[in-house]
This record gives sequence, C-alpha cells and structure tokens, in this order.
Amino acid sequence: MTDKEINRNLASLNESFQSHRYLSAFDTIEKLLKGKDLHQLSTRLEQVKSTYNYMLHYLLLGYPDEGRGKLLEATEQQLREIFDEAIRLLKMRDSNGYYYSTLRTIGVQKESLADLIKEYSNILSEMTILEAGGEDVNTLRQRKEQVMVRLFNTLFTSIRADKEYAELTRYIHSGYADVNIAIQSICALTLGLLTYYDKSKFIALLDIYEQNESYVYMARALMGIILTMIAHSDRIKADKKIMARLSLWKDSTTHYNHIKQAIRAIISTRETERANLKFKEEIMPEIMKMRPEVSDMLKNSNPKDIESSLVENNPEWEEILEKSNLTRKMEELSEMHSDGADLMMVTFSTLKQFPFFNTASNWFLPFDSSHTELNIDSTIGRFIDILAETGQMVCASDLYSLAFAMKHMPEAQRTMITAQLSQQFDQMNEDIKSSLPQSNKPEFDAEIVRAVRDLYRFFCLFRNTEGFINPFALPLQFTQFPVVGEMMAEDDMLRLFSELYFKRGYYREALPLFLSIEAYDKQDATIYEKIGFCYQSLKQYPQALEAYEKASLLHQPGPWLVKRLAWVNRKLGNYAEAARYYAMALDQDSENLSLIISTAAMCVETDDIASGLMHYYHAHYIDPENLTVLRGVAWAELLNKNFEKSGNLYDRIILTDPQPGDWLNAGHVALLQGKYEEAFKRYKRYAEGRKEEFSLSMQEIMPTLITLGADEENIQLIIDAILQNWSSL
Repeated sequence: MTDKEINRNLASLNESFQSHRYLSAFDTIEKLLKGKDLHQLSTRLEQVKSTYNYMLHYLLLGYPDEGRGKLLEATEQQLREIFDEAIRLLKMRDSNGYYYSTLRTIGVQKESLADLIKEYSNILSEMTILEAGGEDVNTLRQRKEQVMVRLFNTLFTSIRADKEYAELTRYIHSGYADVNIAIQSICALTLGLLTYYDKSKFIALLDIYEQNESYVYMARALMGIILTMIAHSDRIKADKKIMARLSLWKDSTTHYNHIKQAIRAIISTRETERANLKFKEEIMPEIMKMRPEVSDMLKNSNPKDIESSLVENNPEWEEILEKSNLTRKMEELSEMHSDGADLMMVTFSTLKQFPFFNTASNWFLPFDSSHTELNIDSTIGRFIDILAETGQMVCASDLYSLAFAMKHMPEAQRTMITAQLSQQFDQMNEDIKSSLPQSNKPEFDAEIVRAVRDLYRFFCLFRNTEGFINPFALPLQFTQFPVVGEMMAEDDMLRLFSELYFKRGYYREALPLFLSIEAYDKQDATIYEKIGFCYQSLKQYPQALEAYEKASLLHQPGPWLVKRLAWVNRKLGNYAEAARYYAMALDQDSENLSLIISTAAMCVETDDIASGLMHYYHAHYIDPENLTVLRGVAWAELLNKNFEKSGNLYDRIILTDPQPGDWLNAGHVALLQGKYEEAFKRYKRYAEGRKEEFSLSMQEIMPTLITLGADEENIQLIIDAILQNWSSL
C-alpha cells in the first residue's frame, strides 16, 4: 500500500469523525480490509460495529443512555486502532522501512519484554559479581549490548502491550535498571509513538515522567511526550482520561518550567538547521577559496613565524580573513550558537557513516568507552570519557563518532596521538575542563537539551527514516497542544516564544503567537507592527496592511512603520497611498536615495510626472551613475514626451549594463520617434527567447503608446513581424 493511499484513507477517516459520521468511518475501514487476509481485524471491526448498531437501535427506540458519549469515544478509539494496525500489518509485508523490517525480525524471534528485562537484569547481576572478583566480563558485556538492542527493537515495534509497558515502568522505577536500559526504553517508546500512536505507550511515558525522581529519565520522557503531542495532538485531545490526567499539570510550577525548557530546546533545533546550512554553503566555500593563498603563505614562512602567528595578531592573516568575510560569518555562527544552535551537529554530522549507526538504538546509547564494538586504546577511551564528563552538551552519539574515527585512523597516526595523550594526560584533563564551555543549566534543563539533540540527530542523519513522523519537520504550534497549550498561553510565555521566533526569522511560527497576544491586548502598537511584518514576510499583503494601519492608529508612525505602509501599499497597487507614505518618509529622511527613488516611482504611477521627474533628478544628483535612477528618469521623460532625452538615456544604459526590459523600453522610444527600423531591432532583441512575454507586454503598454502619439496599426505590424521571425529585405 502506497503512502498516498494511506493518506487518502486517513483523511477520509478523520473527516468522518469530525462530522460525526461513524458509519462512514466503518465503511472506510471495511474497504481497506477487504481482500487483505486480515481476519482478526475484520472480526474485531464486526464486533465494534455490532455494539455501535445496538447503541443506534436503542437511540431510535427512544431509550435513555447515559453511557452513549463514552461509547462513541471508545468507538472512535477502537476504529483508529484497527486502522493503524491494518496499515502496520500491510506495510510490514513489503516495506523496506526500518520500522517494518525490524517488525518482521521481531515477529520471527517472538520475544517478550518481560523475558528480555529478566535476561538483562540477570546479566547485570552476573557482571557485578565477576567484576568484583577481577574477572573478564567482555563476553557478558557483549551479551548485554545484544539484549539491549533486542529489547529496544521489541519495545519500539510493539503496540498496545499494556501489561508489558507497566512491567517496564515498574522496572525503571525500581532502581535496578541501569541508565543504559532506562534511556533506551524511553527512546524506544518515543520512536514507536512517532511511527504509530499507541495510548499505552503514551501512558508509559507519562508514568516515567510523573513518578520518577531521576531528572535524566524525567527529561527524556517529557521530550517524548511533547514530540508525541506534535505528531498526534488530535488523538490525545480525543481521550478524556488522558486529558484529565494532563490537566493536573496546570497547577504545578515544576511541570510549567519543565515544559517551557522542552519547547525552548525544540525551537533551538531550527537554529541548528540554519547553522548547518551556513557552515556548508557559506563558511566551507570561503575556507576552500582561501586555501591556495594560505598554502602559499605557509610555504614561504619560517616555522617559528608560523608558531608565533598562532598566538599573536598577524596582520597578514587578519588581512586574508578580512578579505574573505570569514570572520564576519564565523561571528554570525557564534551568535547562532549563543541562541541555542548545536554546532556539534555541524561538526560530527559527517562522522555518522560507521556501521554502528545503522542500528537505531545506538543513536540513544549513553557513551561507554568499553563498548565491545569500539575496542579502542584505554588512553583514547579515557580522553573521550573526559569529554563526556566535562562537555555537558556533547551528545553520546558524537562521542561514539569521535571514538570510531580515532579507531579507524592509520596506525602510525593513532600511535602518535596515544603517546602524546599518555605524556600529557593530567595537564590535558585540566585544560579540557577549563576550556570547554561549562553548562550552568540545572540538571533537568541540560538533559532536556541532550534529549532533543539525540532525537534531532537521528531524524536528520539516520539512513532510513521511512515510516517515521519527523516532529522537527512539523510546525511547532505548541498553543494547540492538549493542556500544555493552555499552560503556555500566558502572556509571558507567548511573548517569550514569539520573540524567539521573530528574532530568528521564523515568521510563520511567530505569527499565531503574536495573534494570540493581540486577542487580549489590542493597545500594543508594537505587536501590530510585528504581526504586519510577519504577514509581509509571508507575502500576505492585505493582512499586513491591516495590521500596520492598526499600529499607526495607536501611535504616531515612526520611520520604520511609514516605510512599511508605503511598501505594502505599493505591492497592493495602492500607488496614491504609497506615494503619500513615501513623501512622509522623505520628510523624515530627505537624502535617503532609496526613498527618493521609490517616491519618484509612485509619482509616475499616479501620473504626477512632473513630481516624479523632480525626485528622479534629485536622486540623479546624489548618484549620477546609478542605473536604477537612469532607468527611472528615462521612463519618466518618455511619459513626459521628451523622447530625445529619454532615447539618449536608454542609449547610455544599453551601452553600460542592459537588462531585457531596457531593450523593450528603448524600442518604445524609437517607435515614438518614428524610427521604426531601430524600434524593430530593439524589440527583436528583447523578444529573443520570450516571444509570448513580448506579445503580452506590447498589448499591455499599447494604450499608453497610442496616447503618446504612436499609430496602433504600425505597432501591430511590428509585433506581427517579430512574432513571425520576419527579416528585413
């Protein structure tokens, strides 16, 4: 079954529930199951329909039924579950997605979560005893790692295993579970929910978050809850029991602060995406362009000079950096880092090609230098362990990347590094601790950042995410989240997050937050200005104008708002209003070239040619070589019937840097001067490769040309000759 077919069926199902057409929903699922050899689901569907039919029968007989609401809620939930299970089983037959290939393997192994938890617990106990006696536990460690992968995959692909999830949460709460299995279990629940919604898995995450004292487990579980809300908000809202449970969070400042940090961390992933693009598309090309010049300098430099230049300001190096704009771009990258961008993602994204990362569970595995797949020198292991301890924001998957990279180095290079680390280990330890940025975040806040970064890396870099719902690719409309939306709808939170989005240029996300603020605060002109700018950036110009006008009614418009009003009116074709606002802007900044040009253009658009020419010549006085100004003067002089001056200006433009439109307008001037052969040549030059555009442009400008004195029949003959590729005799 294709994704297109699935989405079509899902849309039909959603529409049926929204309009309370339950029989239509039954019909959609019956058609889906027909001929698919899914007998258990067909039987279950018949049972649900039978119960629904009895309810409908009693309704028509007029019997009171206090439980009707609960039955309808249960019917919708059961139908959605049957639909999900049908899609899951159908895709398992032929999909190559990671989830479905794992599901096929699990179906063969038929292992229960309870058995895997017991096996893992026994291995931990045995390892503890052997380690206490100084014996080798490498074989047991390998078994432990394998059991952990099997447990992750079983939990990840299971669905509605209520009793087993309850057993798992009890194990995590008991204190016998180590951090590895706890984090793996929480992440498996999260990934499972980001494939198919499972009420029981969601409840398991709620249990872990609400009932655990470990900030690590709480943060990981809450991140899973929030991401599930992004992916399945409607499913959660439809469940009254879960909504009632979530409602208990409203009175808790702890929950409030935790959710605020979780949402901030998710928002920060957008900065990571921008930082990654900036590094790849702007910084790396600049570095590559600098390479020859740097190489030449290194060849011609004394080694001692190079060494001193690394610790002192070297004018030659500074000059290279200044010329390349690299310093400014690195400063911008640093600013993104300050705003929450994860620069480690940029650094380590190319080191996720090792086979280790083909297994989904390994992306969420706490770093362990003794992992059997690493098999690295103990000195290198100690070095990376220090990074893990001191660099609080370094993801475990990045540490594994570093370890694998060092493991695969040429032996001579690896031996040299190991020797250097051994000699300088203590000093290096202190240097790392003092030089790495230390997080002053509370433990929960730091862990919530690590949790979102682990998941963000997985969705961006994992080789096969087919079938997963990527929450980072969906709009973060947190005000629409069940219960959480109400908690975050307070003025302070709305202003905090709207400004975060607005500052970073995410206007689509900022707009609904500003609109929420505007709903209860209609006296804040700044909010209307920002709403207007969001609409303008999204090219919704009528709404932008409305917001800007509301802002102008609340306070005397400053230069910024006046320019925005002028620009949007111009975009909407309100040239008289645009001219008025540009004139106001000019009163405040009379020598601003851009404003003068815009004012001139609006005067011309409103047929005030004399004023337009006055402003254009003012602009020409300020910048005589500006081609935009010359084009404006040339066009205004044409409309003013000063064809000779207009023609001279277009000749000058054509000799300098002609654009396609210059040939067209120069043709108009020649036509109006009666120079038909010259007009033909210029029109022909413009029409090369754009004949349809030429024809439309000529039809549009023809009334103006006729008004200025051109003969319509002559124009039509020239158009026909050009469209038919006529050549002069």
